[in-house]
Amino acid sequence: MLEEVRARIVRILQALPHPGNATLLDVGCWDGACTIQYGAAVKAARVLGVEVFHAQALEAKRRGVEVGRINLERDRFPWADESVDHVVCNQVLEHLKNVWLPLSEMHRVLKPGGVAVLSVPNLASLHNRLLLAIGRQPTSIRTFGPHVRGYTFREFVGVVTFGGAFDVVRTEGVGFPPLAPPWSSPLSRLFPRAAHTAIVVARRTTTPAAWRAWLEQQRQEGVQTVFEDSVSPAVG
Repeated sequence: MLEEVRARIVRILQALPHPGNATLLDVGCWDGACTIQYGAAVKAARVLGVEVFHAQALEAKRRGVEVGRINLERDRFPWADESVDHVVCNQVLEHLKNVWLPLSEMHRVLKPGGVAVLSVPNLASLHNRLLLAIGRQPTSIRTFGPHVRGYTFREFVGVVTFGGAFDVVRTEGVGFPPLAPPWSSPLSRLFPRAAHTAIVVARRTTTPAAWRAWLEQQRQEGVQTVFEDSVSPAVG
């Protein structure tokens, strides 16, 4: 499934306009293997990555990725405002309690008109709906699992476009369990909102990012959050 998603993202990137000397940022780059493919897809002159794990960050650097080793829920990206042409964030935001800071940082470093390609597992996929119908836990967010957030297709689009910071260029669904490629591809294209993974391609606008402002308002109103400690250094 992850390979199918990666291949679709590469095709999406290849179809984008490629400015000369482009810079691509991969948020959650792991060992850099996919990052290099993303960079090649847009003919990037500079390839950046964000990764929290030490061994994987070192491997990404060995592959030629300029890595910022940071905690996405606490730290700002180590790059200047409006310095990046393309951002990829593939299968990352479902792992984070504080998604507001990384979304704000992606918006900050992207140039106006720059494109972000974002993907998450789809909580409303057909196989998750069937599991819920028989009283089973959906696979995209398990108690004993790595995911801490679940997104339906509609919810994810709403999160990305909140406050007008991004405009959606296109959306795609990938994967249709239990079918494997190539059999899953026609169904995921016909019924994207029932596919395994939601991909949102969004263009950065000049509207200021509103995610952290919303979070600060919630705090001022006394709304308790489960990630208060993780975001307090970045908000204030």
